[in-house]
Amino acid sequence: MTEPADARGHAGSDVLWRLVGVAVRVFYRVARVGPALPEGALILVANHPNTLLDPSVIQTTAGRPVRFLAKSTLFHGQFMSPLIRRSGAIPVYRKMDAGVDTSRNVEMFAAVERALAGGHAICLFPEGVSQDSGRLAPLRSGAARMALTSAAAGHPVTIVPVGLNFDRLPMFRSRVVAMFGQPFDSADLVEGFKTDPPAAARALTGRIADRLRRLLIEADPRGDLSLVARIDRLYASARGVSRDPAERVRRRRLIAGGMERLRRDDPAQYEAILKDVQSYDEQLRSFGLRERDLDRRMPAGEVVRFIAREGARALVLGPLALVGLLCFAPAYWLTWALSRWAPDLQSRASWQVVGGVMVYGAWIGVMATAVGLRLGTGAGVAAAVVLPVLAFVGLAAVEREASVLKLVRAFLASRRTPLRARASLKRQRAALATVLEQVRDWLESQPAADQPVDRPRTPGRSGDLY
Repeated sequence: MTEPADARGHAGSDVLWRLVGVAVRVFYRVARVGPALPEGALILVANHPNTLLDPSVIQTTAGRPVRFLAKSTLFHGQFMSPLIRRSGAIPVYRKMDAGVDTSRNVEMFAAVERALAGGHAICLFPEGVSQDSGRLAPLRSGAARMALTSAAAGHPVTIVPVGLNFDRLPMFRSRVVAMFGQPFDSADLVEGFKTDPPAAARALTGRIADRLRRLLIEADPRGDLSLVARIDRLYASARGVSRDPAERVRRRRLIAGGMERLRRDDPAQYEAILKDVQSYDEQLRSFGLRERDLDRRMPAGEVVRFIAREGARALVLGPLALVGLLCFAPAYWLTWALSRWAPDLQSRASWQVVGGVMVYGAWIGVMATAVGLRLGTGAGVAAAVVLPVLAFVGLAAVEREASVLKLVRAFLASRRTPLRARASLKRQRAALATVLEQVRDWLESQPAADQPVDRPRTPGRSGDLY
């Protein structure tokens, strides 16, 4: 098989990646954290929770062209194969793929070495497969061997870990934070690699795993991840800490690790805290409140200005949102239905993005054709131009008006909630935050298993909100 990307000697079609970037930013709310990528030869190493969208998120946030390693079966026999070849990817021949000639990985290593010698940025996912356990799987040594081989040949390589943290993997307009770690190299291992390649590769692979874990929230996306996010929101509201994406990921990473240790070392304490959080949430829901509503203050003057400002905007945004919903609701539903056929959780978002591009494109074509048949060719062409713009503007209008409605709902719920109940809920929240801090301190200073431990105490459950 010809390797088109290497023959072209560049990171693939700039137009293709720009379109991919648009699709990613439409589907996700993307945040990038970390230093800018340095110039010169790079190996980016990332976790792999989301199949085809992981390379797309990295390319969208990297700030420079990146070439990816991809399993060889993606390069032919699939409807995405032309795009994969055009993207500049380098094929990897894996043992687990039926009918693959793994001896051709000699070609892969040669292509990577040429790319690094040319100063390109290469990205690979050293877990080897996409997986949705929520935890970093044991890493394979390929990235380490590539970096050390290039450095031993006189082409030093910088390694950059990238942690991809998805709030909810398959959910439209959910958040993803791409955490770019500090660059590092393998200069101290090059001499050892010349005499004992496996040992040096193992040492570097261990370093890569350690640096990757510092950038990841390791929690099961089907259960623990939502609980981690809930505890973080509670703590952030109680203590008024930063909501910066980088700080949020760091907090949630510590919370996830602390939850796992507490569940293992003191399951009774873990269950007690969980029940207190659930009780607090039930009381919030009984008043129709969300976490942030407890601290929201809206004086009469601010309410009047809000109504005037948002009322004027709604005169424009409301019709745009309604027209967008009416025009594209069938395409949205078809895209969602298509994603239900995805074989696993980590593939669902990819199915939605790829399917959405196809479904929305076809739907726009159908509507433009219908307009053309009804009103003439010129009107059809104009519709083909206007409808994609309407899709983006309509989405922005829907999100804006939805956020306004949430604020209105929060204001009304807050007005209906007695001051005494609000004060009691705040006390519960502060008590929970204190317990979380005690648990953190306990975990950090936990003595040996044969010594007695003073457990942190959970707050009493309060049912006297009235």
